[in-house]
Amino acid sequence: MEFTGILKLEIEVAIKAKNKKEALSFFGDLHANITIENDGNRDIQIGYDNLHLIENDWELVE
Repeated sequence: MEFTGILKLEIEVAIKAKNKKEALSFFGDLHANITIENDGNRDIQIGYDNLHLIENDWELVE
């Protein structure tokens, strides 16, 4: 049998900046780089890798 799991992920990142414009500039330079680690030494297959769909569209919260 084969089972597929889906993990929805939200990442919160805090940075220090002088003002909102500088913060937006910093966030504009950040891109997600996510890996899957297999500590259980099991045979796994990434069925669908949609990391290329992640937009660099940070929601700024003050």
